[in-house]
Amino acid sequence: MYGPSRKGTFTTFLNPLPAILISDQETGGIDLIFHTNTESGKTDDIESDPQINISFINSSGEWASISGTSSIITDRSVVEKYYSSALKAWLGDLGDGKHDGGPMDPRIGVIKVEGKTATYAFVRKNAVSRAAELAQGVVSGKAPEINKLRELSEQEIETWRSSKKMVQ
Repeated sequence: MYGPSRKGTFTTFLNPLPAILISDQETGGIDLIFHTNTESGKTDDIESDPQINISFINSSGEWASISGTSSIITDRSVVEKYYSSALKAWLGDLGDGKHDGGPMDPRIGVIKVEGKTATYAFVRKNAVSRAAELAQGVVSGKAPEINKLRELSEQEIETWRSSKKMVQ
């Protein structure tokens, strides 16, 4: 449902942000990486309170919500690791030889989100079956079961994270 080049809504406790593009994933998809302009308000929000939520939805109605802790990384080796030339268009070239949108541009940073808990729903039926069950629910008053909901606790995510470290 989510992965590099997928859009999600990135929400701090201070401000919801519009759709933001995932740059990469780590630890089997539990930890997410985003590019950021370190001169933006979102970095101030994260520095004030690193607790965040990221949510995704696809066209079939499946969704995921990941809560976690974010950090801003400005280490050039990390920025270079995740750098994309598309960032040049996003940041622009200020013409001073330093702020050029390249991997050494000091405005470019990385937001790493370490997932703590996750909730997701996946579709159990095709569109026709979902519509029929919804119509049946309207008539009968019984809530339709069109999605299967799954919650991952902090302990389950830590178990996943540990298992990925053993494989590396």
